[in-house]
Amino acid sequence: MWLTDNPGNVTIYWLGYEIQTYFGVLLVAILGLLISILILARIVRVICKSPREFFNARKKRRETEGYKALTFGMSAVAAGEKDEATRFSKQATKLLGDAKITKLLSAQTAALNGDGEAASRYFNTLSNDKETQFVGVVGLIRQAQHSGDTVAVHRLTKQAYELRPESAFIVETLFDLQIANGSWEDANRTLADAVRRNVKPESLVKKSRAVVLAALAQSKKLEGNEKDAILASESALDYDKEFVPAALIRTGLISDVKSQRKAVSFIESFCRLKPHPKVLEAYVKLWQNEEDLQKYQRLQKLLDHKVVDDEVMLFMAQSALNAHLWREARSKIESIIEKKVTVSYCLLMSELERLEMHDHSLSKSWLEKASRALPDKTWACSSCGAVALEWSAICGNCHAFDTIIWKEPPRVEELQTMIVSKDENQPTQIIENENLG
Repeated sequence: MWLTDNPGNVTIYWLGYEIQTYFGVLLVAILGLLISILILARIVRVICKSPREFFNARKKRRETEGYKALTFGMSAVAAGEKDEATRFSKQATKLLGDAKITKLLSAQTAALNGDGEAASRYFNTLSNDKETQFVGVVGLIRQAQHSGDTVAVHRLTKQAYELRPESAFIVETLFDLQIANGSWEDANRTLADAVRRNVKPESLVKKSRAVVLAALAQSKKLEGNEKDAILASESALDYDKEFVPAALIRTGLISDVKSQRKAVSFIESFCRLKPHPKVLEAYVKLWQNEEDLQKYQRLQKLLDHKVVDDEVMLFMAQSALNAHLWREARSKIESIIEKKVTVSYCLLMSELERLEMHDHSLSKSWLEKASRALPDKTWACSSCGAVALEWSAICGNCHAFDTIIWKEPPRVEELQTMIVSKDENQPTQIIENENLG
């Protein structure tokens, strides 16, 4: 409205031309020109950006498909599907190119297909890159484990532990190697570091540390290093106050009951807490110069009418028998229920009938019962059932860790075996009740 009331005149001289118009018309023309320039610039920009946006969209689509193939490939590896893993591995490599993440899938696929050489090549490539070094080393460890190369496993595990000591897999692998080599001090440090780094809770590691320290004490004792053996055995009991092997080792390290009264008191406290026939046997041996009666009285004072299990009761009965306390021995034996009659029970009754009652016939009948009685508890492997003469941290048969426990050994069944004579004129012979292990 204002421009209509004030139209004004504008004259332009340019390149020999004279242009006369109103000011409002000129203003509209300028605005139209600016809008046209902006529209043209927009069109030019869209035309210039279109190829790049096209290729970016194509790349993004390939990446999406590639990561999808990668995910399916990893799932196929986990499921053990060789063909599917191979197909998705090729597809991921094609879509994502030679990316680090596709090398891992390629390595896993090669390992799944049994191509150890290709798998090692891929894992070596990953281990040479700072970002994927740990993953590559772990892959090489698994390859070495599969091929049985223990030297390479040990070297690579140490390398992986330096890279990532908080890895539970690496800690367990390193610990297994250390106990297999009998490196008990290193194994104890590994468990301590695992607790410190929160890799494993202390409550879960306490039993293992007790076993490792007991094995260390056993090793130091064999080396003649009694001081370190004593420290290790007492440390084992700090972690597990009822750990019988550690108490046995500590008792065996007491050479003089007078000068080592503190150690004797330590073992007596253990016996009051957890009386065990083997520990009591080792304890009684400390008093070799005493009479059998004194030893029995010492045991009575130590246990102080404590409720004990049948094994300890049998040990007390044997001690009473040695001291010629027939009534005491018989009362303790007869307190054991019949279903718990073991070989030691029968042998003890046989000895008692022979010495007290002079009944050789009854003594012999108890000896016969011993062949059918339950086996006495002993050190045996809970994994393979192998019987050991003494406790050890590793089973000598199956080499499992912390499987030697105090238990009943596997029963020897009585079977009938038929032996057919080669001579047709001879009748078939039957051998009954042959004990077969």
